[in-house]
Amino acid sequence: MIARDPDMRRDSDLQTLLDCAVSAPQPSAPSRWLAPYVLCVDLAAIGLLLTTLPGLPPRLWLNLLVFVPVAVLAESWTVTMPRRVEISLSFPLYYAAAVLFGPCFGILTAMTSTLLADGLLRRKGIARTAFGAGQFALCSGLAGLAFEALKAGSDFRLTSNALAYAMAAIAYVLVNTTLATAAFSLLGQPYARVWLHVLREGGVFFAAMALVGALVANAYVQSPWTLLCFPLLIWVFYKGFRLFAQLRTETDNALVVLANTIDRRDRYTYEHSVRVARYVANVATRLALPADQIDMIVSAARVHDLGKISIDNRILLKDGPLTDEERQEINTHPAAGAELAGQFRTFGAGAAIICHHHERWDGTGYPDGVAGEEIPLGARIIAVADVYDAMTSDRPYRAALTHEVAIAELTRGSGSQFDARVVDAFLAHVEQQPAFALSRPKASRAYL
Repeated sequence: MIARDPDMRRDSDLQTLLDCAVSAPQPSAPSRWLAPYVLCVDLAAIGLLLTTLPGLPPRLWLNLLVFVPVAVLAESWTVTMPRRVEISLSFPLYYAAAVLFGPCFGILTAMTSTLLADGLLRRKGIARTAFGAGQFALCSGLAGLAFEALKAGSDFRLTSNALAYAMAAIAYVLVNTTLATAAFSLLGQPYARVWLHVLREGGVFFAAMALVGALVANAYVQSPWTLLCFPLLIWVFYKGFRLFAQLRTETDNALVVLANTIDRRDRYTYEHSVRVARYVANVATRLALPADQIDMIVSAARVHDLGKISIDNRILLKDGPLTDEERQEINTHPAAGAELAGQFRTFGAGAAIICHHHERWDGTGYPDGVAGEEIPLGARIIAVADVYDAMTSDRPYRAALTHEVAIAELTRGSGSQFDARVVDAFLAHVEQQPAFALSRPKASRAYL
C-alpha cells in the first residue's frame, strides 16, 4: 500500500466534501518532518539490505532477472480505495521473493522493481518513489526474516510451513500499513483512524494477495517458468477488486445524481443537501468517528432527502404551510428514500441512516418512533444539521431565522429532540467559524 499525492482526489463531489471537511482543522502544508521521515525509511531499508547481504548467494542474481520484470508489471497495477489510498498488486511477488530466497533478495526485488515502475514508468516523482522503494524493501525484508525464523525444514510446502507463511504475510502487511499510515499522519491525517480504515478496507485484499504469494513460492520451487503464469492470475484479482471499487464509486455518484435532481426540482431546496453534508462531515470528524463511517454518513447526508422524489409536486412546491394530510405525505420521504437507496447493494448502512434521520431522541419522531441509541448515529448527526439548515433558510411563508435563534433552538432540543453529544459537537464546530452565518445562501427550503 502506498499513499497517493494529497492533491489527487476522486471525481465524486462526495469526496470533495469529505476532503474539505476532514482537512479543515489540519495543517495546510505537509509536516516539515515528512522529508526526514522518508529519508529514515530509506536508510532503514539500506541498513537491512547491508545486514542481510552476506547471506545472498551469487547465483540468485539470475532469479532477480526473472522476478523484477513481473514485479514491475504488478507494481503498475493498483487499486484505489477511499481516502486516496492506493494498494499495489506487487505484494505477492515481493512476498514470494522474500520467502523463497531470503530477506536480502526480497529487498533487492522490491527496491529495483519500485524504482523502475514508479520512477521510470509511472514518474511519481523523487519523494514518492524513494518512499515506495524504502517502504516495500522493509516490508519484504522483514517478511523474509519472519519466514526464515519460523520455517520448518528445507521445503516450502504450505502444510508444513503454514505458520511461517502466515507470520511472514502478517509482518509484511503490518509494516506496510504502519509505514504508509505514518506518512498520512505527517500529511495531517489522524494516524489510528487511517490505519484501522486501511486494514478494514484492505483486509480481504491483503489476505487474498498473501495466498497468491504463497502459491507463487510453491509453484516457483517446482519450475521457475510458472512465474510467467502469475501475471494473469494477479490481473484477475486486479480486475475483480477494481470493479468492486468502481461499483462503490458509481453507487455514490448515482445517488448524488438523484439527489441533485431532487434539489433542482425546487429552487427552495437547491443545495440544501450539499450544505447538510458539509455540516455532517465536520461534526462526524469532530466526534472522532472512523474514516469509513464518516464516508458512509456523509454519503447518506448528501442523499438524505432522496425519498422526496416520490412526493407530489403540488405538495413539495406548495407556497405556504402544509395541511395535516400534506404533512403526512411529506413524512413518508425518509422511508421512501431508504427503500430506494437500499436497492444499491453497497449502500445498506446508508439506507438505514436515511430512514431514521427524522427520528427524535425522545422517541416521538418518524417513521418508526425509535429513540436514543436505537437511532443510527449517522441519522442523529444528520438530524441536527438538517434542522439547522432548515431554520436558517428562507421559506415561502417565513424568512430565515438568525444563526443565534437557530442555535438557541438546537440547544433547547438537546436531550429531547436531538442527541446532546451531537448538538455539542455541532456547536463546537460553528463556534470556531466566525463568519458561519454570514456566508449562507438565502434560497433554500427543507421540511423539518
